[in-house]
Amino acid sequence: MTVTLELYERAEREVAIREGRIALVVHAVVTAIVWAVLIPVNVFAASAFPWSAFVVGGMALGLFFHWFGYRRSERDLRNRQARIESRAHELLQV
Repeated sequence: MTVTLELYERAEREVAIREGRIALVVHAVVTAIVWAVLIPVNVFAASAFPWSAFVVGGMALGLFFHWFGYRRSERDLRNRQARIESRAHELLQV
């Protein structure tokens, strides 16, 4: 069976989206674990200043941007593939 350009592009998008989803889930799990450890440390061992709020806020912001990037990934992949295909056609004409 011959792999067509369309089939290859579809497979590439599916793999990239699956990998992106896994990375997002890993990021969320790591964020939850860090929060689960640091917040009690802040409350029980160093309660004079709520420094864990900075960690929680920063990690939440990072997770939000990761999620935002994941949501745009399919469109970005399609655009990238279209640019590559266009460039390949240009190279054929040279």
